[in-house]
Amino acid sequence: MNVALTRIDDNRAELAGSLLATTVVSVLPAGEKLIRAAKGQWTLNMAAVSEVSSAGVALLLEWLRCATAAGVDLHIENLPEHMKPIISISDLDSLFEPLLA
Repeated sequence: MNVALTRIDDNRAELAGSLLATTVVSVLPAGEKLIRAAKGQWTLNMAAVSEVSSAGVALLLEWLRCATAAGVDLHIENLPEHMKPIISISDLDSLFEPLLA
């Protein structure tokens, strides 16, 4: 399965599909564009994400860097349960906890 990023409105988007090394590159620029266009806050809903790898965590880190540079607060809704161990083993819990809506 591929991955899709859908704009809901200026401040919200939904990510769906598989976040793997072969798929995340395709949505990275679209996410950065949506973040830069957001008005102070951008919320990413991950309820429809089916599969994740460390590449999915890397994607979120890139979007966090972009949001920080753009002065946009990034929030994540419905972080997939199977992504949490990757975040923990990477010692990124303290970075992600404030983002979880």
